[in-house]
Amino acid sequence: MSLYEGIKDVAKVVQQADNVELYRQLLDLSALALDMQDEISKLKEENADLKKKRDISDKIIRHIEPCITLKDDELNLYYCSHCWDASNLLVQINCHFDGTFDCPHCKASGNYDNERKSKSDRETIEAFSQINPKKSYWNK
Repeated sequence: MSLYEGIKDVAKVVQQADNVELYRQLLDLSALALDMQDEISKLKEENADLKKKRDISDKIIRHIEPCITLKDDELNLYYCSHCWDASNLLVQINCHFDGTFDCPHCKASGNYDNERKSKSDRETIEAFSQINPKKSYWNK
């Protein structure tokens, strides 16, 4: 028997007893009970969300670069550390070939792989140096 059905059954008995004051009190209590049941449902949902976030927090691996990964992630996906720290959102970042990234959600950017970024910079400078060998690209 649900709470609503129980209240309904008691209300019938009170109505048959022809006690208006008792019936009014029962209606007040039933409204309060239904509000409490709604609050319990909301709290259960919030509790489940918090447990899920805690479980994810336990899996987070922080890196020197401003991104995070998750333990046991076979794909080794990168996520935005800013989005996680600010809003507990796991937002996958866009990783670029040159070692940089950008977040599609918060627009944060940086390097996810400093070694790859340095190598890309060196290759770019080398390519420009071959185009115009007399101009120095290191000092600009």
